[in-house]
Amino acid sequence: MRKPAFRYGPALILIVACLGLGRTLWAEEEFRARILGGSGPNAYAAVNLKIVIESYTTKEEVLQLMGILNTNGGENFLSAFRKIDKGSLLLIGGRGLNVRLHAAHSTPTEKGRRILLFTERQSWDVGVSQRSEGRYPFMVIELDVNAKGEGSGRIYEAAQIRLNNQGVIEMESYNSTPKQLVAVRLQK
Repeated sequence: MRKPAFRYGPALILIVACLGLGRTLWAEEEFRARILGGSGPNAYAAVNLKIVIESYTTKEEVLQLMGILNTNGGENFLSAFRKIDKGSLLLIGGRGLNVRLHAAHSTPTEKGRRILLFTERQSWDVGVSQRSEGRYPFMVIELDVNAKGEGSGRIYEAAQIRLNNQGVIEMESYNSTPKQLVAVRLQK
């Protein structure tokens, strides 16, 4: 005996809708931006950046990192943090530096959204050695974009982060003047 097809129709529609929504929520995003150069002998006029966000950090991932930090200490936390891959920051041009991103959050704002990206602190000025300061071991990239994906941002090269009970990573403080990002645009 054949079962009526309409019994499976709503379930099939729900499955297709969930798959489509899931693809949208976790779809890769690519931003382009320019970082303004500094002053001094190693200064550069401006550098083009490509920021690729492969996925956003989930509440469960943050809570898992909190558990590792609380039970196993800072070294194990850093080891687990380094294993997470959420995307990359690429300097386009002669430098060719590829910085791996380990956490990413997107928060709605009145005019669009605020995206925070986290990685370990590292030098991206070729030929310049960076002083290691244990109090600020992270780098935070902040993008403020409107509904069209256009805006500005900042890079905090020396920052402290905090993991909260709501499953979000936040920048707690920073040590140096942030580098300004201009012409931030969503590519896809």
